[in-house]
Amino acid sequence: MRGTSAVSSWVAPLLLVACFAGLAAWSWGKWADVHIDFGNELYLAWRLHEGDALYRDLAYRHGPLSPHLNALWFALFGVSIRTLVLCNLVVLAGIAALVFRLFCDRLGRFAAGVAVAVLLGVFGFSQYVPVGNFNFVTPYQHHQSHGLLLALAMIACFGSAWRRPMPSRSAASAFCAGLCLGGVFLGKAELFVPAAAAGALGCAVTAACVPERRLAPLAAFAAGSVLLPLVAFGALAARMPAGIAARGVLGNWAQLGGGILRDPFYVQGAGLDDPLGNLARCAGAGLHLALFAAISLLVDRGLPPGRARRTWAALGGLALFAGASLPGAVAWFELARGLPLVAAAICAWLLVRLGAQRHEPAALAREAPFALFAVLALGLLAKLGLNARIEQYGFSLAMPATLLLVATLLELGPRALGPGRGGVARALGCGAVAAGVLFFLAHSHELYQRKDFVLGEGADRIVATRPSVNARPRILAETLERLRPLAPPGTTLLVMPEGAILNYWLRRESSTRHWLFLPTEIDVFGEEAMLADLRAHPPDLVALVDRRTEGFGRGPFGADPRNGAALLAWVERHYRRVVLLGAVPFRDGAFGVVLLERAVADAAGGPGGGSLD
Repeated sequence: MRGTSAVSSWVAPLLLVACFAGLAAWSWGKWADVHIDFGNELYLAWRLHEGDALYRDLAYRHGPLSPHLNALWFALFGVSIRTLVLCNLVVLAGIAALVFRLFCDRLGRFAAGVAVAVLLGVFGFSQYVPVGNFNFVTPYQHHQSHGLLLALAMIACFGSAWRRPMPSRSAASAFCAGLCLGGVFLGKAELFVPAAAAGALGCAVTAACVPERRLAPLAAFAAGSVLLPLVAFGALAARMPAGIAARGVLGNWAQLGGGILRDPFYVQGAGLDDPLGNLARCAGAGLHLALFAAISLLVDRGLPPGRARRTWAALGGLALFAGASLPGAVAWFELARGLPLVAAAICAWLLVRLGAQRHEPAALAREAPFALFAVLALGLLAKLGLNARIEQYGFSLAMPATLLLVATLLELGPRALGPGRGGVARALGCGAVAAGVLFFLAHSHELYQRKDFVLGEGADRIVATRPSVNARPRILAETLERLRPLAPPGTTLLVMPEGAILNYWLRRESSTRHWLFLPTEIDVFGEEAMLADLRAHPPDLVALVDRRTEGFGRGPFGADPRNGAALLAWVERHYRRVVLLGAVPFRDGAFGVVLLERAVADAAGGPGGGSLD
């Protein structure tokens, strides 16, 4: 019996490993976008690997953790997209392992296995919008994946502290939890705030679980949480003025003032452009989810006890799976709108249960890690606001709340029915979850089927959408071919407003510390500062790559005074056009690239230049 139990304990992990490998093979090389976001991550890591200093030589508005970690991977394993992909797969595996352990301790292996399958099948490798990068393999910003891994590791460390009644051991685990929180701080504020909320609850539980010398683990947690930011500040200050180093460690905290509520990009992303309408959609989706859970429990409770319940459970789960899998039967993307209300209700229920057990250290130690996860899940939805979604930023921000919903359907709800019941509700939940995963995989598969056009070479390959569907990859490939003879080693290349992946592929650096000219960067760093840097360090070549910016509430780059008009005017005065590939950028929405080189007269100190046309 013991041998059989040992073998069965490995079934779920082995199945999940097979699922991980299968999904990676299915989507291999197709995760990244060839133009937007991920190229910035590559360029940053490559320049840091080459010796540039973040913030001093590279203008950057977030914390220092992820760029330096990616540069470390380049130093250890070589500079390539494949290096980052493989390291990110390890990060994803770590996230999956932590989720499995957390869910297994509280809910059992079955619910843990289903939760990780949802994590991998819906969020890990998939694509739901034309722009790639919204996955854990090539994330648009590595702070999303690194921060989530550290937040989950913090919860695991707290759990270890509560399972070790000796103050010294609890203090060591609490110190490690603090280190994890300090690492999250070195990323982005919208990840740190939910992690800090979970950390605060963790400290409260620690005080109850370690009644003797309770200050020791709390002090250890506090010390750990400030250690990494202090080390980061010291390392940065050794290479640049202390003020610049301090602003770098603080990351995007300085950008979170009242102005963010007037930024169209964030207002629309959070659903605040139509608060009443989006609130109604949120409430409607939340009501549908709650009704499904309630009906499942009522059906389970209404069936008489006996062996027939298993038959009804199997038939009900299969019937629900078949019905929900029909095209158009369920508005799966719309259902995600209800996650904030559902997560808030589940979180409140778990916190009430936790409060009722505050005088029972053993029960607290068992229940609290999952409550911390619920607090983290609810907090991560804050950036999505009334526009919670699976796609786009939801791949990391909505993932924990989705797993919380899965846990409720499969275990938390059915267990509340008492002994001998819950199997039917659990089966119905499994049917619904399986149909949802199938839908999202099919949606991604439809997009991935269109990808067979290769850009880059060797370990730097990206598989992009074929030209018959989207001309952007083909034009960028032609741009690379045109740039190779124009940009011998030592040539500087400035891409505007976005396209540092060209710099990375060619291994040609920008001449200025600014290499991204989107409205957010222009607002943070100031166009005058960008222009002064450009005048002081003019590049040999300029690539103007079309980038739509209406989502930022701005007109086209160079046409809108708030969106690089002065920068483009300076380039047109001092550079002449070499070639136009595709449509003229920033005009009618069609994609195109203009390559320009410094005018001969301008290089000699006189007037020169031209125009895009």
